[in-house]
Amino acid sequence: MKPFKFSLQRILDLRAAAERQQASALGDALQHEATQRRTSEAQAEQLEQVHEQVEQQTGTHPAAAGLHHAYRLTVDAAEARLEAVEEALREAEGRRAEEDQLFAEARMARRTLEKLRERREADHALETGREEQRDLDELTRRSPKDPDMERTA
Repeated sequence: MKPFKFSLQRILDLRAAAERQQASALGDALQHEATQRRTSEAQAEQLEQVHEQVEQQTGTHPAAAGLHHAYRLTVDAAEARLEAVEEALREAEGRRAEEDQLFAEARMARRTLEKLRERREADHALETGREEQRDLDELTRRSPKDPDMERTA
C-alpha cells in the first residue's frame, strides 16, 4: 500500500513557521510591555519622591516666590515625564494586544490545517485497511483448498 502523503504539507509547514515567528513577535511585545511597566513604576516613584522633597522644603521654611516657582517647575517636569512614560506603556499594551491577536490567528490557521491532515490521515488508514482486507479476501477466495490443511483439522 502507498504511504500517506498530505498534499498541503508545505502550506502547513509555512503556517507553522508563521506561528513561530508570531510567537517571537509576541514575546518581544511582552518584554517591551514589561520594560515600560517597570519604567512607569520607577517614574511614579520618582514623582512621589519629588513631591516629598518639595513638601519638606516648603514646609520647613517659607520659600520665596521664585523658589516656590522653581519647585513647581520641578514637580511639573516630573509629572510630564510620568505622563509620557504612561503613554508609552499604553502603546506597549496595545502592541502586545495586537501581537496576541495575530498569534491567536496564526495558531488557529496552523491548527485548522493540522486537523485536516489528521482527518485525511485517518481516512487513508481506514481505506488502506479496507484495501488490505479486500486483498486478503481475494487471496483466500482464489487459493485452492490445501489438502494437507484438511487432514490436520
